[in-house]
Amino acid sequence: MSQANVEVVRGFLEAYNGRDFDRIIELMDPSFEFRSRFVGLESLHRASEGFPHTYFEMLDEAYEHFQVALSEYIDAGAAVLTIGRAEWRGEASGGEGGTPVFPAFWLRAGKVIRAETFTERQEAFAAVGLSA
Repeated sequence: MSQANVEVVRGFLEAYNGRDFDRIIELMDPSFEFRSRFVGLESLHRASEGFPHTYFEMLDEAYEHFQVALSEYIDAGAAVLTIGRAEWRGEASGGEGGTPVFPAFWLRAGKVIRAETFTERQEAFAAVGLSA
């Protein structure tokens, strides 16, 4: 079951980076919630309130380019923790940047029910019940 969760998360993140809204919706539960921690986008987004469309509208207003490159997927039972880097180019400023990120995903019955992006390793590991 847990390897299946890793594959669901891998597909979700590929769809996220590719802006494949249909695939994102297919992989998320109707009760899905996403807590973003990026400047200007630090907020809670819900499937019931139009995620992913509303979230990506905000993202595209703030960033000309925004990509999450993941290097590791860690099985945590009902959750999957990922380790990677967010890279962006600002829409207005053109400034480029990047930061380590630790997106965590909680799943039920093969669907993502919750996701949260952490910027601190220890906090991310603790959130899914693991030691850093």
